[in-house]
Amino acid sequence: MYKYKEELLKFLAWMRNGTAFCTTWFLILMLIYNSIYNIPAISTNMLIRLIFFSLGGVFLFNLFFTCLFIKKWSFIKRLTGFMIAISLYECGGFYWLDFFQSQGNIIEWLIFVGIVLALYFCCVVIYQQYSKKQGEIYTKSLRVYQQKRSSENGK
Repeated sequence: MYKYKEELLKFLAWMRNGTAFCTTWFLILMLIYNSIYNIPAISTNMLIRLIFFSLGGVFLFNLFFTCLFIKKWSFIKRLTGFMIAISLYECGGFYWLDFFQSQGNIIEWLIFVGIVLALYFCCVVIYQQYSKKQGEIYTKSLRVYQQKRSSENGK
């Protein structure tokens, strides 16, 4: 029960922090876009949709990366599931927010898929490097512990 409460608190904290971060980031991007195209205002409806879009994306992230719902998946399974879900969610959300105006052509969709795949593989490479480093640290600590135990036992 303690582990569930801990995961629930982490989930709620990540929801708060992630929604604030994503909403702020999208708002900055919208301000830049509006400045470039000389659009004088952001509508209330757009801001509401932006907040709900951010909330949904953060929920997807938390769904995959906290142990509240999915308990025994490895990081790579979580990352893969998240990248598939968030890509589909972004496509629908960008149409809903009117960022995407038409169905697009094959080149635009290939660019979108290419960006998603590039980011996915960057995450996998970073994770592998991190895991390798952590494995080396663990192995070194284990050797130190074994040497200490050997010297204590007189071997």
